[in-house]
Amino acid sequence: MGCDGNGCGSFSEFTLNKKSGIHPTAIIEPGAQIGENVTIGPYTVIESDVVIGAESTIGPHVVIGNGTRIGNKCKIFKGASIGLEPQDKKYAGEKTFTIIGDNTLIREFVTVNRGTTESMETRIGSDCWIMAYCHIAHDCVIGNDVTISNGLAMAGHVEVGNHVTIGGIVPIHQFTRIGDYAMVASVARPFTDVVPYALVGADPTRIAGINSVGLERRGYSQEQIKHIKKAYKILFRMELSLNAAIEKLQEEYKDNKDVMFIVDFVKKSQRGIMRMGKDM
Repeated sequence: MGCDGNGCGSFSEFTLNKKSGIHPTAIIEPGAQIGENVTIGPYTVIESDVVIGAESTIGPHVVIGNGTRIGNKCKIFKGASIGLEPQDKKYAGEKTFTIIGDNTLIREFVTVNRGTTESMETRIGSDCWIMAYCHIAHDCVIGNDVTISNGLAMAGHVEVGNHVTIGGIVPIHQFTRIGDYAMVASVARPFTDVVPYALVGADPTRIAGINSVGLERRGYSQEQIKHIKKAYKILFRMELSLNAAIEKLQEEYKDNKDVMFIVDFVKKSQRGIMRMGKDM
C-alpha cells in the first residue's frame, strides 16, 4: 500500500480530483485528498486531513475523520464511521491516524477508531474484508488478507496477523494477539493470545487443532503441515511447562521457519497463550 501517516505516495498535493464522482450532498472539507475515479455517496462527510486512494468507493452516510489514510480500490459501505476519536478517556485530541490498505472492503455500520499516543495509529492491512457492525478500537493492528464476520467487538491494542479468519459476534480482549493463519469460530472469546495456524473452537473457547484447510488453501505442503502438527503436540500435549516446550521446539526444529514462527510468537506473549482443550 502507498499510504502512511503523512499521506499516500500516489498523490502530489491535497486536492479534489476532477475525475472523481462525488455526490452533490457529500461534504468534503478543504484539504481532503481524493484520488482519481473515486466515488463518494450522498450525505457522506470527509474531514480535512483525509487521503482516499484511486478507484475507491465510499458509500452514503459515511463519516471519515481527520488523520485517515485509505488505500486504492477500497470499498466502504453505508453508515460506516472511520477514523473518528478513540473511545479512550486518556485521549486528549492529539494528532493520530487510521491507516487502511489497498483493496480492503468495509461493510455497513463498521466503526474504526483512530489511534492514541501509545502507538499513534490504528492500522488495517490490504485485501481485508470487514463485515457489517464490527467495531475496531484504537491502536489495533490488523494484517493483510484478514476476514472478519459480522458483529465483532475488538478492544484497543489488539494485533491480528495475516491471513486470519474470525467468525461473527466475537469479542476480543484488549492487548490480545491472534497469530497468522489462525481461524477463530463464531461467538468464541479469545481473551489470551492465539498462536499462529490455530483453529479456535467456541464452546468452550479453546484451540481445537491447526487450521489445516486454511493452510492447504494458501499453499502449505503436507510436509509443512505435519511439522506444525508435531509442534502443537509438543507445545500443548506433552504436559511440559511452557519454557520446557519452547526449549524442546528450539532443539528439534531450529531450522524450521514455520515452527520457529510459533516459538517467536509464544516468547513475545504478554497475556499468555490460549491452550488446547483436553477433549480435543
